[in-house]
Amino acid sequence: MNNRTKFALVDCNNFYASCERVFEPKLEGRPIVVLSNNDGCIIARSNEAKALGIKMGVPYFKLKNLITQNGVVVKSSNYPLYGDMSSRVMKVIGEYSPVQEVYSIDESFIDLMRLPLNLMDHMHSLRRRVKSWTGIPVCVGVGSTKVLAKLANRIAKKYPRFDGVFDIDDLSYERYCKLLKSVEVGDLWGIGRQSAKKLNRIGIHTSHDFYQSDVGVIETLLGVNGKKIYKELYGSSCIPIEAIPPARQQIVSSRSFGCDLKDFDELNQALTNLTRKAVNKLNNHQLATTTITVFIYTNPHKKDKPCFHLSKTVGMTTAIQDQSQIIPLVAQILRLIYKPGHSFYKGGLVLGNLTKNYQQQDLFSITQNSQIQTMARQKSNTIRSVNKRFNESIKYASELGNNRWLPRADFKSNRYTTSWTELLVI
Repeated sequence: MNNRTKFALVDCNNFYASCERVFEPKLEGRPIVVLSNNDGCIIARSNEAKALGIKMGVPYFKLKNLITQNGVVVKSSNYPLYGDMSSRVMKVIGEYSPVQEVYSIDESFIDLMRLPLNLMDHMHSLRRRVKSWTGIPVCVGVGSTKVLAKLANRIAKKYPRFDGVFDIDDLSYERYCKLLKSVEVGDLWGIGRQSAKKLNRIGIHTSHDFYQSDVGVIETLLGVNGKKIYKELYGSSCIPIEAIPPARQQIVSSRSFGCDLKDFDELNQALTNLTRKAVNKLNNHQLATTTITVFIYTNPHKKDKPCFHLSKTVGMTTAIQDQSQIIPLVAQILRLIYKPGHSFYKGGLVLGNLTKNYQQQDLFSITQNSQIQTMARQKSNTIRSVNKRFNESIKYASELGNNRWLPRADFKSNRYTTSWTELLVI
């Protein structure tokens, strides 16, 4: 039985591209890129696309020739599919440890401490089962701290001879130092871009430089978080697994429009749809909001015209969570900030100062008002349950229109696992 701290980071390989391959096996071995909303920039690449020199974040139109010449498969982002596939993968991973932290859509930490098993065999079994049950390939990095597990995952992905699983604690000191020298300090887990700049200014460029530095200097520059990362490189576990995710502070729902919008009704249709998505997230997490911010702005990429960013925040004394309250309020705020004559490129809303969804009882409210509030909640719950069962069949009138706001998605695959009308046909 392993009595020392031991963590594993399970990371899906090229997750978005792998999701596309699950339902189109003919794409195996071919270069794939996935585009951001509105088919703007490249946000995911298969290994084959990386080998062609395609970089993250580059606008698609700049690489059209390269993509066409090399037969690169282009896909529009398909977040309903990726989200559902992620939940399936995470459920399988969760069966291999009593403690799991879903770190991102394609990464999960698990605690391996005190498991009465051969850990490497256990992780190879995990890798095979995730691939067999979901079709998604994963690599596993194992280490005595979360930072070390993250480093180990890099090795597991880079070197095929480890068969996708690597325990960094097995490295000799000399080879460990060699590994740290090959990793830039900005690529170290927990070191952001701004922190890397601070470290670079005093001559710390690699993870090995960071490792060999004085802990007092690191703490002075980066604070307590930097000190924790430093100590984790030495094998001292300072960052525990967060089995219970921290409470959300805000929910943002925004979108670049398919084309610039001038008409208020077109903007209102877009914002109503985005508001419904935000309220669904609010209710799924059993939260309520006390502030709503609505924003719209013109295209910042047009050099011949100034960019206008219009927004307004409204606060409430009582937290709300019903779409029957939030959707009309967003429309009112939009009307306050809307200025005719401008072409708006993007818009959205922020639900902030989130609290747990429970009704604060007003000592001075009369019975009639309480009954009205109860009826409103019952109506919202009924609409929500009907929409959940019948695919958003009940809509506000403001959600109907010409749909010009919908973003471009010329290369989008089906939502194979979340839409009855888009099931895989064989």
